[in-house]
Amino acid sequence: MLKGDLRKQAILDTAEQLFFEKGYAGTTIQDFLDALNCSKGSFYHHFESKLQVLTALCRQRAEQGFRAYSQQNYDDALARLNGLIYYAMPFRSGEENTVALLLPLEGLMDGSVVLQSIVDAQKELFFPELCQVLELLRAAGTFHYSQPMVPELLWDAYTAVYRKMMQEASAIQKGGATGNVVQLIEAERFIWERLLDAPFGSMELVRGDEALLTISHAVTRIKRMAAQQ
Repeated sequence: MLKGDLRKQAILDTAEQLFFEKGYAGTTIQDFLDALNCSKGSFYHHFESKLQVLTALCRQRAEQGFRAYSQQNYDDALARLNGLIYYAMPFRSGEENTVALLLPLEGLMDGSVVLQSIVDAQKELFFPELCQVLELLRAAGTFHYSQPMVPELLWDAYTAVYRKMMQEASAIQKGGATGNVVQLIEAERFIWERLLDAPFGSMELVRGDEALLTISHAVTRIKRMAAQQ
């Protein structure tokens, strides 16, 4: 890795730690400079703002999710499809830090920018693979659909559920009920199976209890960080 790349990665690693310790709003550029012992010129050579740092960090998380999906061994194309959706959605076990990083931004302008950057990165990474897997399943007769826009509609549905899940997770953080999370996952499963004319129960996605536990762990971490400040 080149020296410049090492510095850029050091900024991202430091950003993750600072955002967890101080929160995104409470972290300043000076905090980066102090933690990294670097000059403003060195920092701004790689990033224009802390918002750009956060969007880069979240894109990196999306890339890690895609690598995790790619490294799995799947028995067939249907298992591969379920794995793709599972690793695209960050409400899975092991992603507590990602959710804890994003939840405090819900409803903020910077939060909207970050979330859009995530869904853009996810589509760039996962959507071409999704189209390939769906074509395999259609050719095998597992799925029955003829409209070429179906994959795009499915991805739009996934993105809408992702955004809604973030809203529900934010509501849980503020003491709201948890039932809507499970309903959202079931609604997404229903949409995918109906649009694909797939067998009932063939789409697994992420389990509701796993998503709720991930959100619960993220909320606990946010509260712990707030108590330490």
